[in-house]
Amino acid sequence: MSDKNVKKMTLEELKAELNATNNSGNRTRKIEICTQIIKLEPKNYMYFKNRGDAYIGLGEYQKAINDYDQTIVLDPKNYNALSDRGAAYAGLGEYQKTINDCDQAIALNPKYDSAFVNRGTAYAYLGEYQKAINNYDQAIALNPKYANNFYNRGGAYASLGEHQKAIEDYDQAITLNPKYASAFVSRGTAYSNLREHQKAIEDYDQAIALNPKDAKAFGNRGVSYVFLGKHQKAINDYDQAIALNPKDAEVFVDRGFAYSRLNEHQKAIEDYDQAIALNPEDARAFYNRGLSYRKLKKEEKAIKDFKKAQDLDPSAIADEQIKSIKKNFSRDIKKTQDFQDTLEELKGEHKTDEKKWMWISIIVIIAMIAFFVYGQKIINRLPDTVYVFDITSMPSNMSFYTAYVFFSIITFTIIRQYTNAKALRIEASNRVAMSKMFERVKHENDAYQKEFLPKLADAIAYSTIKEKNNTDGLVEKTINGLEKLRK
Repeated sequence: MSDKNVKKMTLEELKAELNATNNSGNRTRKIEICTQIIKLEPKNYMYFKNRGDAYIGLGEYQKAINDYDQTIVLDPKNYNALSDRGAAYAGLGEYQKTINDCDQAIALNPKYDSAFVNRGTAYAYLGEYQKAINNYDQAIALNPKYANNFYNRGGAYASLGEHQKAIEDYDQAITLNPKYASAFVSRGTAYSNLREHQKAIEDYDQAIALNPKDAKAFGNRGVSYVFLGKHQKAINDYDQAIALNPKDAEVFVDRGFAYSRLNEHQKAIEDYDQAIALNPEDARAFYNRGLSYRKLKKEEKAIKDFKKAQDLDPSAIADEQIKSIKKNFSRDIKKTQDFQDTLEELKGEHKTDEKKWMWISIIVIIAMIAFFVYGQKIINRLPDTVYVFDITSMPSNMSFYTAYVFFSIITFTIIRQYTNAKALRIEASNRVAMSKMFERVKHENDAYQKEFLPKLADAIAYSTIKEKNNTDGLVEKTINGLEKLRK
């Protein structure tokens, strides 16, 4: 490739120069040469197509579309130009136009795998991931040796949350192209989503070895280090990511979070400040900065940030609250399993107490009836001896009635012990049922959990307290009272 002025070159020289430029990848020079050839051969669609390809490579999508338009006018059955124009429309975010162009390209050539790829990509951007996968399936069937086809399908599976299938596609892409750095990054992300952070780090290591200037690989590896609790290593990776791409607000948020985990909240705030300067609409940056302000006891600033986060994204704080509820919920589920054992034990104890006091009550009632019938005779026959209440020192009628009152109180106390034991046994049975309901709540939605979880937790906690019966000591108090009365 030369640097000769294209305006001074013949048509043959221009075509030779274009071939050399194609090999060098100099798109600007390619555009310059194609423009000159078009002036000499304005009806030759091929040079409009070539110039369009150069423009799309430079990200000048509208200029690319203009050239593909001209190509299609000159050659209406050029499925290649239709597919590429679809790719240019995707670059402008006009995905439905991409699909329309790819439909036409596929109608002209049903075996053109690139048209399926471009259409699949458009569907993916529209969030129609299954349709995207169907198109990538077609592309792979037509060209099973092209790593990008597997890579793209893996991305669609990842978007559906099917991370294991995504990993399988990334595996295939890497097998076909072992130097495919982006495939290592994406597979690392899939492993991270499966909480296999060590495997994720190993993939990010490979990606960085292949492309040491990949800011995303450093940033993602930092995230995995955070999950493993290696916050300083995470910060080191975020430093590298920021050095490579200082305009990425998300990395500043991530580094700020790592600093906060090390309780370096002032440094965290500085990173959140930078993230907000780069992206004033980042709710997570405001929310996290609010948390750090709170740790530093700067409550007014914290509240201001929380309100801003709420304004930007009402789900920002709600999502964190849900995470907290779920975390507490998981903990409470474990407690509930322990509670159930305690409750079953209490239930058994209360049932035993109930039976014991029931028989004591029956015996005391029988004794009281016998005393009522034969008590006066028994008291009249008592020797002149002082007993517990010294009842013989009283008139016989008074002695009888005093003893009768005493036995009545004792009977009442015992019957109350029985009824309390029965109530506690019933209560324990009810709480066992509640604890089982509590455990089932984990299968319900967040709103249901939020409404019923506190109520059930309180009920279960109440039931684990084996309260003393409030009649404890009543017999002793009665005896002491009668003794005072006698005196």
